[in-house]
Amino acid sequence: MSRAKDTQKDFIDKQVEERIRQTWAEKNVSISFEHELPNDHYSPDGIKDKNDRLLFYEHFREKMKYMTSKTWKDFGKENKRTGYETLPLKQFNKNMQSSLKNTNIVSPDSKLDIIRVTDRYRVIGKYLSGVYYILAYDISFSAYSH
Repeated sequence: MSRAKDTQKDFIDKQVEERIRQTWAEKNVSISFEHELPNDHYSPDGIKDKNDRLLFYEHFREKMKYMTSKTWKDFGKENKRTGYETLPLKQFNKNMQSSLKNTNIVSPDSKLDIIRVTDRYRVIGKYLSGVYYILAYDISFSAYSH
């Protein structure tokens, strides 16, 4: 196939991908833990204080319940304190980048969606086809520059 045909095919593929993404943005969000990192440094298990960990889980449950009651499109219209913010993989620290590359849904040009659970804790994930895949937790403000 010539380079012109490759470019045209890439353009069409991106258009189709965008239409699919927009279709899923109109449906309520689902959550998956399928690709969650097992590393304690990026897990709620890394929260040393038992009371803080319980508080995290309480807020996490509330946030996920709130998020799944909305469409991704509506959730994205909120500010980053109540909705999410998107960051490219390259903005994460090197340790986090290498850990995330071990998942099969993150590529070097990926953008990840950060959800603020509390002022101290964040969830790092990726939204694909109606599902928010939780990948890691930023429990020590060390995953990326805040």
